[in-house]
Amino acid sequence: MKIVICGNPQAGQQDLYSLLTGVSLEQIRLKPMEVQVGVCEVKDSRIDKLNEIYNPKKTAYTKIEYSLLPDFVSQGPTKNLIFTELKNADEICYVARTHEDIANFISELIIFDMMLTEKRLESIEKDQRKKYMEIREKEIELMQMCKKQLDAEKPLSQLAFNEDQIKALKPYQFLSFKPTVIVVNVGEDQIKNALTKDYPYPTIQICAELEAEINSLAGEEKAEFLKEMGIEEPALNKMTRVVYEGLGLISFFTVGADEVRAWPTKKNSTAPEAGAAIHSDIQKGFVCAELMKYDDLISNKSEVKLKELGKFYLKGRDYIVEDGDVLSFRFNV
Repeated sequence: MKIVICGNPQAGQQDLYSLLTGVSLEQIRLKPMEVQVGVCEVKDSRIDKLNEIYNPKKTAYTKIEYSLLPDFVSQGPTKNLIFTELKNADEICYVARTHEDIANFISELIIFDMMLTEKRLESIEKDQRKKYMEIREKEIELMQMCKKQLDAEKPLSQLAFNEDQIKALKPYQFLSFKPTVIVVNVGEDQIKNALTKDYPYPTIQICAELEAEINSLAGEEKAEFLKEMGIEEPALNKMTRVVYEGLGLISFFTVGADEVRAWPTKKNSTAPEAGAAIHSDIQKGFVCAELMKYDDLISNKSEVKLKELGKFYLKGRDYIVEDGDVLSFRFNV
C-alpha cells in the first residue's frame, strides 16, 4: 500500500514525514526535489492493553509505507512527477496550514479528473466500432456521471457508485476518487480549537511542533505531559489510524508470551485470507481459526477464563474477520 504525503512550502509535510518514519529532517532536506520513501508503525492502544496481559518479549505494530513528494507548487518536470505519484498512490495525505491551500488542492484534483473525463469522452466518440457499442454506452454513461459531478466542483469520492462502477473506475486513476486525508497543521495555541470548515475528506488537526515534543518523551514523562496538556493521545496516532482505515484495512492480533502483534487485512476478509497476512501456507492449508474477542479478553484478562465462559471460539473458512479479533490459526500443509 502506497501513501503519498504532499503540501505547499512550509506547510509542515517534511516535519510530519520525519515524525512518522523517523527519517531526520536534515536527510530529507538534502533531496527536496525527489520522492522519499519511509515506513511508519500504526500505533494502536489495544496492543498496549494486550501487553499488560501477556508481558511479551516482543511487540509488533502493523506498518505502512509513506512517500514524501516535493512541494505541491513545483512546476515543469517536478509537477509531472508529483501527479504521476498521486495517480499511482493508494491514498493521498495532504498537509496544509490554511483553508485556501486545501481548497486549491481539491480544485487541482478536480481539474485533473475533469480533463481526463473529457479526453475519454472524446476518445469514445471517435470509436465507431459496432462490436463494442454496448460497452461504450455504459462507459459514456459513467463518464457523463463523473463529468456532471466534477463540473459542479465536487470530488468523485462524494458520488455513490455501485460495485460495477467502482471496478470500472479503477483503471482511470481519478485523483478525486482516491482515499484522501487532510492534515491541518496549526500552532500550539490553536490545537484545542475546533476546525471551522468542513471538507469532503477525513480531516485531522495536528501541531507538528507539539507532536515532535511528545515524540521525544517516553513512559511516565510522556503520560504526564499529555495529561498536563489535556490531550488523550498524540494526534499522530489518530492520523495513522485514519490513514490505515482509509486504505480499507483492519487489524487482527496474535498473542503470546513471545510476541503480541497486529496484522493488517482487508475489510471483509475470510479467516484463511487473513491468515495469509502471516504466511501463505496458512491460507493454503487452513483447518480452522481459534478466536477470542478483544473486549472479552481485556475484560477477563485470561484465555482460561474465556474458555470457562464459552467465549473461546473455533471458526471455519467462511468466518469474516472483524477489527480487533484475537486469532490463532490451525493449518496443515
